[in-house]
Amino acid sequence: MDIPIVYMRIDRFWDLLSKKISAEASQAELKELEEILLGHPDWKNTADALEILGHQSTSFENNNDAEQAFEVHIERMKRADIGFNQTALYYAESGVKEKANKGNRTKWWLYAAIVAVNVLCFFIFNNNNNTSEKRINRLSTLSQVTTKPGSKTQIQLPDGSTVWLNASSNLTYDKNFGKNLREINLTGEAFFDVMKDSSRPFIIHTKVIDIKVLGTAFNVRSYPNDANTETSLIRGKVEVTVKNRSNEKVYLEPNEKLVVANNVVADKPVNKMTPKNESDSYRIQEKPLYSIQHLTYYPVDSAIIETSWVDNRLLFQSNETFREVALKMERWYGVQISFNDEKVAGYHPFGSFRNETITQALDALRLGLKFNYKIEGNKIIITQ
Repeated sequence: MDIPIVYMRIDRFWDLLSKKISAEASQAELKELEEILLGHPDWKNTADALEILGHQSTSFENNNDAEQAFEVHIERMKRADIGFNQTALYYAESGVKEKANKGNRTKWWLYAAIVAVNVLCFFIFNNNNNTSEKRINRLSTLSQVTTKPGSKTQIQLPDGSTVWLNASSNLTYDKNFGKNLREINLTGEAFFDVMKDSSRPFIIHTKVIDIKVLGTAFNVRSYPNDANTETSLIRGKVEVTVKNRSNEKVYLEPNEKLVVANNVVADKPVNKMTPKNESDSYRIQEKPLYSIQHLTYYPVDSAIIETSWVDNRLLFQSNETFREVALKMERWYGVQISFNDEKVAGYHPFGSFRNETITQALDALRLGLKFNYKIEGNKIIITQ
């Protein structure tokens, strides 16, 4: 039986969450769980509730007691007329049985979590009786492309447009893409070479901005844990709608980029007049800040830094801190980098890498910067 991708996503969500609550999750798994929750914010309340339940739960002497308690709650849900998704239930039960076989640490929250996962599925697919079938049909028509840390891929969309997807990125689009609409959703970074079609504008949705184009080449970087979201235009023209700014529109010309701050809240003076009350002089500016800048070029060979990854080159801008560079290196090499010295994290590295290993890259950066590092598996610790 083919399992729809959303069920597998729920299965992975449950597996990672159970590992987190039982303190068995690795840093990579915790990061993966965080990325899943970013893509499914409606699941976060369930995750929070289960974590609380995990700390407050009652342990049972044996698995039979827990199973009996679980059956009681299943019957209560049935009497309450709450629907069950059998595929998700199968995954959840399998996950619990597998964990139970590992020892006698099975807790009530594991079984309660199965119920919660099924409730989650119920609300995802059956928010109300009038729209549930439409939502299931909508989910079943989505195509998804995902890249892991340290990997990149190139795909061709049904309309002939080409997309290069950078590491740790996710792109989804409807299987009917190109028939009436050309819309995709992006988390991460991608370079687009869009086929021109004036009757069907090409639209990219990210968390912070939407980009509308006709035919053009441009780069979009929208990683959840980056400070900024960027749109870099190589040729053509794009219309960018900045969300949470009353859908303010910005138009880019070739060799320009739009930089939008992610989740910025800043204090801004209302005016220069002396206020009657001190609290009146400032207000919270919740609209994301943005600026239009020129593309940056590598001084050695004039390569465009914003799109260098498409040519399999890792270039650093002169205004990037070592901490910002480390995020790029994490995705590029599939590692985790941490700093134990804030001074070092504020350094400004300079470099160009293509086929170098992570060790070779760090050794090259050490020639111009004073720092040390140690590698433990896929974890790298940067020190003074």
